[in-house]
Amino acid sequence: MTMANEPHPFYNVGPGDIIQDTLDSLGWRQEDLAAITGLSVKSINKLINNKQQITVETAKLLGLAFSTSAEMWLNLDARHQLRKLESNTDRDKFVEKKAQLSRVMPLGEMKKKGWLLYDDSIEGLTKECLNLFCSEEIPPTYNTDSLEFYVRQTNINEEYTKSFSKTWYYYAKTQAKTIEIPSYDQKKLESLAQNLYLFTTRDKGVEKVIEALYSCGVGFFVLSHLTKTYLDGAAFLVEGKPFIVYTGRYDRIDNFWFVLAHELSHVLKHFQYLESPFLDNLDYRDSLSDIEKEADAYASSYLHTEQILEIGKDIGKYLTPARLNLLEKETQVSLPVALGILVHYKLLDYRQIMKFRQSVKDKIPPEYIKG
Repeated sequence: MTMANEPHPFYNVGPGDIIQDTLDSLGWRQEDLAAITGLSVKSINKLINNKQQITVETAKLLGLAFSTSAEMWLNLDARHQLRKLESNTDRDKFVEKKAQLSRVMPLGEMKKKGWLLYDDSIEGLTKECLNLFCSEEIPPTYNTDSLEFYVRQTNINEEYTKSFSKTWYYYAKTQAKTIEIPSYDQKKLESLAQNLYLFTTRDKGVEKVIEALYSCGVGFFVLSHLTKTYLDGAAFLVEGKPFIVYTGRYDRIDNFWFVLAHELSHVLKHFQYLESPFLDNLDYRDSLSDIEKEADAYASSYLHTEQILEIGKDIGKYLTPARLNLLEKETQVSLPVALGILVHYKLLDYRQIMKFRQSVKDKIPPEYIKG
């Protein structure tokens, strides 16, 4: 039987009580024990009143004085101290719940991001569970495969990748619920997808494409990834409405457009599956499902990838102004995006295009950034 399951005595008997009983049975005084052990009378008095913990050295002296083992006194003191701590149930529950939650979410990171606002209390953590899971506890199915999702992931930290990705998804849903969007218009979205490449060359193209998504009834926002999740983007339904989320894991304009095109493909081609979220790590390309391959194919067509690769294979090492102008003119895709695609397909080295790379985060209006 573990100590947690044992009945708790009304009075917490400590080693001092046993010392006093032993002194009484032997007819000794505190001064006698002090003289025998070499401890001060003051120390003996504190031990008897359970106000001084027993050290290894003291346990050995008591064992010699009373013809017992030193371990007995250490065990008596340890059990006494543990029983004292058991009275602090709120603190114990807080530590237990915090440890439980830490297995499925990076609590410190989420608190630093401002996603969690709990104080150091069990009530605070319970409130956060309600906000995330609509339950005071982690759902029983959380660590099982009952919540299916499509995610490209490596086998490194696989357990944490799945759990932290689920937590990211739960938090993303809480943000999506605060956003109002019109009814979903598939035909309008199909038209937007077919003309997606044009937005890459427009002034404020990032802002305009987000506005266009909303007009099609598709919500969009930025939510940074969590450690060990390696997420680039996501597509899912909330209350029947589609949402696309961009993490900005790579702050590059070419990454933004490909992630957007990929998640847009999921909304258009895999709407029936969106109740289970698509959580995508677009670096990981091994063992792709047919659904992911299809999303890649449509995303590539939206960004004229075949044309970019056809022209790009002749560019070679020398990125002359004439060749770059030809690439942008023929494909109608902005140069930073087209060059990023060529790097992705290893027709160029990333060091060749460093001066052409652009940040994307500064192009996204702050009202679309959720954390």
